[in-house]
Amino acid sequence: MFQQSILQPDPGPSAKRIKLPSMLDEKFAKANEYINNMVEKFHRAGMKDDELLAHTLSYTIIFSPPEAHVKASAKPIECTELIRNNPEFVELLQSAIKSGRYELVMSSPVLTGKDPNAGGEERSTHYELVNTGVAASVAWKTRYLGQYHVMMLTHINGMDRSKLYGSSTAIIQSSGTGKSRTVHELAGLVFTIPFNLRHPNESAGWAYPPEDTKVWKYLCDVSAVTTTKHGEARAALFFVHLFSEVANNIGAVFAVSGAESKLPPGELAHRWREHLSQEVRSLLYDKIIKACEDDKARLHENPNVIFNESHHALKRLLTALGAVCAFPNERDIKVLLYFDEAHELGYVIPDDKEPDYNRKKRLYDVLCSSLNHFRACPIFTLFLSTQSSLGLLAPSAEVARSSRQRDMLPLQAPFTELPFDCHPSFPLRPGTLNLEQLGDLAFVARFGRPLFWTMIEASAGQDKFELINATMQLARSKLVYSNNIDGEHQTDVAMLATLDVLITIDYEPKRELVHKYEIDMVTSHMRIAFSIPKHRFYIRSGYPSEPFLAEAASRQMYRYLQFPGRTVANLLRENFDNGLIDLGQKGEVVMRLLLRMAYMDAIITEQADEIDRTGEPNFSKGCSFLVFLQALFARQFHEEILRSEPNNGVTSTCTLEDAFEHAVVRFTHFVKAVDESIMNTRSMVSSFMRGAAFICHNRQKAINIIIPILLDKGYALEESSMSALFIQVKRRRKRGSLTAYVIDEKKHGFFPNMTSSGEQVARPYVTLVAELGVADPPAGKSFVITGNTDKRSSKQHPRYGIRTYGCTETTWKVINPTEGNKYQHILGTDDFLADHPRQDEGALELVLQMLPYWCDDAVWYNYEQPEEPEQQDYINLDELSEH
Repeated sequence: MFQQSILQPDPGPSAKRIKLPSMLDEKFAKANEYINNMVEKFHRAGMKDDELLAHTLSYTIIFSPPEAHVKASAKPIECTELIRNNPEFVELLQSAIKSGRYELVMSSPVLTGKDPNAGGEERSTHYELVNTGVAASVAWKTRYLGQYHVMMLTHINGMDRSKLYGSSTAIIQSSGTGKSRTVHELAGLVFTIPFNLRHPNESAGWAYPPEDTKVWKYLCDVSAVTTTKHGEARAALFFVHLFSEVANNIGAVFAVSGAESKLPPGELAHRWREHLSQEVRSLLYDKIIKACEDDKARLHENPNVIFNESHHALKRLLTALGAVCAFPNERDIKVLLYFDEAHELGYVIPDDKEPDYNRKKRLYDVLCSSLNHFRACPIFTLFLSTQSSLGLLAPSAEVARSSRQRDMLPLQAPFTELPFDCHPSFPLRPGTLNLEQLGDLAFVARFGRPLFWTMIEASAGQDKFELINATMQLARSKLVYSNNIDGEHQTDVAMLATLDVLITIDYEPKRELVHKYEIDMVTSHMRIAFSIPKHRFYIRSGYPSEPFLAEAASRQMYRYLQFPGRTVANLLRENFDNGLIDLGQKGEVVMRLLLRMAYMDAIITEQADEIDRTGEPNFSKGCSFLVFLQALFARQFHEEILRSEPNNGVTSTCTLEDAFEHAVVRFTHFVKAVDESIMNTRSMVSSFMRGAAFICHNRQKAINIIIPILLDKGYALEESSMSALFIQVKRRRKRGSLTAYVIDEKKHGFFPNMTSSGEQVARPYVTLVAELGVADPPAGKSFVITGNTDKRSSKQHPRYGIRTYGCTETTWKVINPTEGNKYQHILGTDDFLADHPRQDEGALELVLQMLPYWCDDAVWYNYEQPEEPEQQDYINLDELSEH
């Protein structure tokens, strides 16, 4: 990746110095000292060039003084991506490593986000979110909905906590899903000691709750740790003073006169949580850390002595709690610890005694080693992080850094179950909403994770319009993991995540890079972790229906496409060529992309005035179905499509244009149907509410995609107002007959049954059969065909059928004439041999001759009979035996 060699620091000429006040000079000098110490340890550990650059940059960000205004992420994986996307930055970083001076690196626009030619103004148009900081703190105090915390405690109490490392687990989930709030509510059920390890430099205006700075400094400053044993002793000493000091507080906080006046566990937990206000919490933790610092001479003792003392301190705390609380079940946990922002524990201890860098322990590992000594006690620990991957908080056994973790049975499975679709207005009812209400972003934010609606609805005393806009900027920033949301250069994974939100992508499960990308998307790009199995080899994740995030992705893609040379076709082709996307799904993926691009173009067309006024469209408002069709199909077919009549024998001369004159479509994203149960107009109501189109289940052979249609924009949203566009996608090169692939809603029971008297009004629907792989249409036909295929008279709902051929600009208006070959490349790539290194015909024939799959034209057998009988040339075994 990075070609240049990394040079060892030397005492040669220093880099050009920046003139700074003397106090700031001292801060930079101290930072340089810390960074150089870490670089020296990296070299001794034999760290490779690319990894050395990324980790050096990570520690440069961590140790940079606040005056440097560094805003980049300190995560090594993000530092790697930052270096990859800024090759000119490599030389600057290498020079700093050689000279031992990092001031120029810290002041680089790559880290500060400032344009050197713009008078110090930031390149990003990202909102500072000052108002949302207030909203976040207010939202934290709103009523918590759901029983997620109760279920979590139930599962913890049911775990076998006696096994090695069995007394802790992680909560792994994307940002904004309520991890911190859920454990805060959990602290109202069980006595809890909470810690927030957020880096002080990462406390943006909206960050809440506040971090515990001195605890972070003690537990997360890897430069203060010399060896693994030293780190374990520091952690054990922390628990000695933590449990002792908390035990001292119990008698003062809870005064009871006898056994009959003992508190129930819930009341104990609630009163302790209320007592531990931020001021009391800070004073308590400051006292604990001071005791650790005063006692640091003990770190040179035998660690087992400190471990034993920490165990005794915990028992003393449990005794103190037993004196004031009546615990009904001795097996249930009595003390809960949680460490929020636990990714700060991910830094590797540069222990010279371990030559293999991948086996060197992290701060997290030494903390878990100390906690493991308490596994026989009723105490449990939760680690929370948005920014950490499974590799830190939930590694599989084969990659764990602890030998005991590698050799033992699976650890406790991480929690992923967190609040989703929990707005107090739910459940919604049909007939209560109209199109205008659906386009209100405050309504759109109600669905999915609670972050967005809680911030918007905590806007008392603030301009709601500004707060909605700021929250939308926040959603975009979190999606691409960058403050520079309007910048041209976004990371590959950021744009793949954006595209995934919009069209739903199935990835190639056998690619190791896919697993890394999926974890990175959960970590940094708002992807939801649905489940993590006990073995932790992979994560089941995806982008579910979150309309507000889909709106953010739409706006992000809108900005991205405004830069020269930026196209979605390029983005899709690159990821197909890299083997990231499941090749078996490419026909449907391409079709979803064409549909989504047409929807975007239709929105831009209809909202031209609003875009001029506000600078960006609102994709959640929906658009005219007719405008959408005109944005989808090439101009020469517009008149034919709009004037087409029903093709299922219905006695009607009503054209498609008349039938759908006031119809609206609204789909900002796609959702996967679990089975055929969504094949009805009731499901069209709920999906239209969320702005979602359906990807049909693979058992639904005749239909691949369903786009809900509201038949009249003035109608209330209810079953009788709905219809749909049914789409079947074919990628095969051989075209089907004109009567093949017929889609009939009646076979699926889509509309409610019509009575014999015709009391129910017939509703029109549209079908589209897209044969994307066919190069040429039937003889005498065009690339888009409409018209009758069934002449029989019928009382069915009118069906307007469209059939298309090919995947070029000839058929599809959304395809740029210069990009047709890219779509052909995507669709024409053979599923099995796409990545075979020799693509000539002879080489491919030899591969097929090895029978990777059965084919009729195999060399070993000929299905055709010979024209004339030939002389018998086989061996007669009977004759042979006579000889």
